[in-house]
Amino acid sequence: MRVISLIPLAVLAALSVMRVEAQPFTDTPQTFTAHLSCGQASLLAKTSYLNVVDQDRQVLSQKITLTRADRHRMRVLPQEGKRLRQPFLKNVAVLDAMATGWACLQATDGQAYVYVFYACVDSPLRPECAAPSREWVRLFNTDGKLLNAGFPHEGPRTPALMKKLGLGHYLEDGVQLSAIDGK
Repeated sequence: MRVISLIPLAVLAALSVMRVEAQPFTDTPQTFTAHLSCGQASLLAKTSYLNVVDQDRQVLSQKITLTRADRHRMRVLPQEGKRLRQPFLKNVAVLDAMATGWACLQATDGQAYVYVFYACVDSPLRPECAAPSREWVRLFNTDGKLLNAGFPHEGPRTPALMKKLGLGHYLEDGVQLSAIDGK
């Protein structure tokens, strides 16, 4: 037995003209690749992101890989961001924090260190992402070991560590960052 729908034609016509609002992307996902040489280490960063109208750049994924030429070993640096679903992006998870810049710092004894600058994204789901805790630094040795793990984003601990490692002059002179995220 066949069932015939008795939905009026006007309802069918209205349904056929309904449209779904497009997500406010300005383009398709983009990928930016950055390289940094630091002492015996070579670093590669891949950042996949969306440009969204009237919003911060939305990072879909980011991976930083450190390779030591003398040890033929690769290491993925720890990711600071966690998955987040922005209210203005339907069915798209993004990172709530990402690396935005980096530099190779030389200590007074000649030792090299990797300096990575992070920022969190604006989101009503992450109200703690506000100045001054919106940006922070992570410091790695050239083996990929995170030296300021567990340190708060602000406060005296990272500057004290930098002085201890012979990097105090960067606290006075500043750090010249290279883009890691394509901005």
